[in-house]
Amino acid sequence: MLSSSLHDTTGHDHKIRADIQALRGFAVLVVLFYHANIGFTHGGFLGVDVFFVISGFLITGLIRDAIEGGTFNLWTFYVRRAKRLLPAAYATFLGAALLAPFFLASSEMRDFQRQLVGALTFTANFSLLRQSGYFEGASVLKPLLHIWSLAIEEQYYFLLPITLYLLPRRFWKMATMAVIIASLAFCWLLAQKNAAAAFYLLPTRAWELGIGSYGALIFLRNGCPPKWLKSAFWPALAVLLALPFVPEYGRHPGLNALAICVATLVIILRRHPGLQTSRLVGAMGKFGDISYSLYLVHWPLFAFLNNAWLGEAGNEHPPLAWRAGVLLLSIALAVILNRTIEKPLRFMPLTNPVKIFAASLAASLAVLLLSRGAALATAPTTNYAELRRSNHGLSEKCAFTANFEPIAECRTSDEPEIMVWGDSYAMHLLGGIASPAMNAGGVVQATRNTCGPMLGVAPVSEDPNSAYDINWARSCVAFNDSVLAYLQKNSSIKIVVLSSLLSQYLDATQHQLLVRKDAGQPYLLEDAQQRAAIEGLKATIDAVRSAGKKIVIIAPPPQSGLDIGRCTERLERGLPILGAMNGCQINRASYEQSRKPVLDMLDAVSAAANVGIIRFDPFLCHSGGCDTSIDGIAIYRDTGHLSIQGSAAIAGKMQLVELIRSQAR
Repeated sequence: MLSSSLHDTTGHDHKIRADIQALRGFAVLVVLFYHANIGFTHGGFLGVDVFFVISGFLITGLIRDAIEGGTFNLWTFYVRRAKRLLPAAYATFLGAALLAPFFLASSEMRDFQRQLVGALTFTANFSLLRQSGYFEGASVLKPLLHIWSLAIEEQYYFLLPITLYLLPRRFWKMATMAVIIASLAFCWLLAQKNAAAAFYLLPTRAWELGIGSYGALIFLRNGCPPKWLKSAFWPALAVLLALPFVPEYGRHPGLNALAICVATLVIILRRHPGLQTSRLVGAMGKFGDISYSLYLVHWPLFAFLNNAWLGEAGNEHPPLAWRAGVLLLSIALAVILNRTIEKPLRFMPLTNPVKIFAASLAASLAVLLLSRGAALATAPTTNYAELRRSNHGLSEKCAFTANFEPIAECRTSDEPEIMVWGDSYAMHLLGGIASPAMNAGGVVQATRNTCGPMLGVAPVSEDPNSAYDINWARSCVAFNDSVLAYLQKNSSIKIVVLSSLLSQYLDATQHQLLVRKDAGQPYLLEDAQQRAAIEGLKATIDAVRSAGKKIVIIAPPPQSGLDIGRCTERLERGLPILGAMNGCQINRASYEQSRKPVLDMLDAVSAAANVGIIRFDPFLCHSGGCDTSIDGIAIYRDTGHLSIQGSAAIAGKMQLVELIRSQAR
């Protein structure tokens, strides 16, 4: 990311362009403030889109000049790119690898090893895409998360010179425009189905680099810019300066990204003389000089801080003083990296390309081996990654993505007596309910992530990049219909256990609700609210009872936003912990305040439908807080889901199946 060389910043006339350096400086600073969560750079991630345009412009100009001058050599080009990009990157990767064992818990360390392989093989975007998902670790905990953009640039750098070298020059502009249009269209289409893939993959981000490439092909190295370009400059500058400070509209990359990419290109092509002499531009250019090093070093530092910080709801982020300190440390380390590694090796004579290539391979291997060695030397004897692994219940296949089917993996008997129905907060109960010690008489699991057991009601995320859109909500409603249809035909089931996180149905700032008033009637979108959620849950209760079954609801376990599974491991291993209560307990007051809408809804449903509610609170909570372990067994795997072992432990302590039978009605 943010690559440059002396030639790269010249605009093809061998004089450093102050405006491009200032653009780099501005872009890296808004990214830095965004990652520091300072608050005013709501769209600071757009700095990456600015860099894509700059990179496309500069690298295409470099290749164009070399081809037109008859000096282009494909092998030499790749070796120069390696010499320019890899030393500072490898130094960052090595530093992160050596620090990771002292900051990362097991699951995060496992993900980091995969991120490192992706970073060293220029496939970090693919590695990170595979680490996205409902049960995957939070992105803010991944030290090499930011390398996805460097991977995209490297992939573009690999394909672009081959294309321009083989393609006749008269087709360059046409081919570049075709790539821009096709990539934009593919980005829009894929974002509707898989927002993460649209974000991470080169085919859906190539249009941003392509805009820069097209600009390089039409760039007027001499002469007066056209009138339209002069007129467009000030609006473009306003767009550039404004968009990083306003929230993104729609999916990303989307309209905001397109607007800032076009604005960046206009500013580059205009080459306004005022930007070459302004003191402010010169000061911003100082950050542009270290932008590559700053981009590399800043995020691992923030990720390590995020790993150590374990605040509860309302206190999710490290204090401002800590974030500001990491920001300043990032700048200091970037200056050191730039002056000791990036700049000296950047201007090192290109003597033997084969040796440079061999050195790059050796460095990659060395970083991997040192990282692996550091991880093994500090590895805990307890397999925490196993203890914290995703709890899907009876099987991963029971996290249904389509309509429910009573497949063999999701039942413990051909004639089950108990059905567990709900979202992931129903899944995590199965380790206890289906335990042989519980004598449940056979259990069947009907579960789907985020999809609570409410007939005719489903949440729709307000986040345009979320997979939980209106189409997903329709499929959630259909899933619950299919569960009910199975219940109505199955005579062996006597008791239905409902469970859900529920908050996805109550938080109007994050969700709307897709509501179907009656079967066969059109869907309506409503604000998320208790009334609609209660109606959906009561409809399920009535339908289950009409099918001749008893019913009971199990409330979610106590939680307050604290990642309890991560905190417990860090506590036992002596890793740094900031912001959590002693012993990784849940603050009871914080729990009751943050979960009040859910607790109130359960009370309302209990009164309205005469249904039993089983709570974990009496078995875990006391005046000071709520326990997160039983007899040395960690109950939670994350902020609220029970671990596989914890599910069995708490079920045994509660005699959960006996409670289910006594409370069902």
